[in-house]
Amino acid sequence: MIVILHNVYLISNFTGICLIHRKYGTIEFNQDLVSGFLTALKDFSVEFSKGSGELKIIDMQIFYLLLVFKEGILCTAAADKNDDAKITHKVLSDIIDKFLDKFGTLMKDWSGDVRLFQGFENVMDDMLKNGHIAEIQIKIPILKIFEKDFAKSQKLLSKKGMVLSEEDLRKVRDQKPAWASKRLPTQVIVQGFLNKEQYRIAHLADGFHTVADIAEEAGVPKAEIDVMIDDLDDLGLLKFIDVK
Repeated sequence: MIVILHNVYLISNFTGICLIHRKYGTIEFNQDLVSGFLTALKDFSVEFSKGSGELKIIDMQIFYLLLVFKEGILCTAAADKNDDAKITHKVLSDIIDKFLDKFGTLMKDWSGDVRLFQGFENVMDDMLKNGHIAEIQIKIPILKIFEKDFAKSQKLLSKKGMVLSEEDLRKVRDQKPAWASKRLPTQVIVQGFLNKEQYRIAHLADGFHTVADIAEEAGVPKAEIDVMIDDLDDLGLLKFIDVK
């Protein structure tokens, strides 16, 4: 999976002025309108998180906005929902650091002339690799009770000269493979290994849904799903499938 950033904005927190905007993908924004909107979101995030707001992720249904802010600069990106937020966070934070290294002193008495920052867009392009910031393998969790049926389905694909791909995940995201009707024994709840919510979430790990997909379908924050998946893994109930 390639991590793609569609739009990246570097904004002054104090003025709401967009310092630099780079567009790499298909998601469209009005540059003049978006700066004030994102600055307002940043302010809400800081208040909501009681001042800790270094990073906020805002779900926009078909994509997410990731906001990183420090020392008077906000850097935000629109990215696909299944992209790795940790990778995006790191590169946006690095961009702010690089910008402050070069223009930090200038920003103290900045008059609002964005022409002063001409040339830094090339630095951003290099750091962001023109929007294609990383290529990572997708890891799909699957309950071991589904594993044999999943393996059979992959053998059928291989006989046709095919392998499971990211495109396949898109096609079946709202569907259920036949084996998803199987269930873990309810004794895992009775014996205290899983609670009812963990039991419900576990069965969404069918081999065709990413952790982000599971979170969306379950209506549970991804951070909580990450913890549940780790717990299921620790109990030896899961395996992970690599998808190119």
